[in-house]
Amino acid sequence: MKLQQQALDLLKVAEDYRADHCRALLAKATAEARAILKQAHITARRDLRKTLAPEFERLSTQMAADEARLVTLRRTREQRRLTAILRQAWPGLGQALHERWNTPTGRASWVMRHLSIAVMVFPAKGWAIQHPENWPAREREQASQWLQTHSIEDARFEADLGLLAGIRVVCGLNVLDASLDGLLADRTQIEGRLLHYLALEQ
Repeated sequence: MKLQQQALDLLKVAEDYRADHCRALLAKATAEARAILKQAHITARRDLRKTLAPEFERLSTQMAADEARLVTLRRTREQRRLTAILRQAWPGLGQALHERWNTPTGRASWVMRHLSIAVMVFPAKGWAIQHPENWPAREREQASQWLQTHSIEDARFEADLGLLAGIRVVCGLNVLDASLDGLLADRTQIEGRLLHYLALEQ
C-alpha cells in the first residue's frame, strides 16, 4: 500500500510538472504569437501606406487641381456678372449726367465744381470756356462773375456745337474737359469706381 501511494504521489508530481510546463510553453507561445501579430500589423500598415502613397498623392494633386478650377470658374462667373452689370449701367450713367445738365441746379453744381478745380491749377489769364450752345446766358454771366471774384477777369465763353452737356476750360495748352464726353472718357477708371461702390453695397 505504501508503494502504491508513492507511485500515486510521483504521478501527481509528474502531472503537476507537465501542467506547469505546458502552461509555461503556452504562455511563451501566446506572447510570441502576439509579438509576431504586432509586427505583422506594423509591417502591413507600412506596406499599405507605401502601396497607397502614390494614390494618395494623385488624389491630393487632383483635389488641388479641382479646387483651383472651381476658384477660376467662380472668378470667371463673377467677372461675367460684373461685366454684364457695367454694360447695362454705362448708358444709364451717360443719361443721368445728361439729365443733370438739363436742370439749373445740376448745371450750377457741375460748372462750379470744375471751375473751382481750374482756378486752382490754371494760370489766371487766357481762359476760354467752351460750352453747349443752349447754356443760358444768365448762367454764363453768373459763372463769369464768380471767376472775376477769383481773379479770372478775361475768360471768354465760346459756344461749341459738339458739346451736348458740360464745359471745357482751355488755358493755353491746358485743358480741363468737364464735358459729358470728357467726364466719360476714362471708362476703365469709372467702371473701377462703380465696382468699388457696388462692392460696398453688398
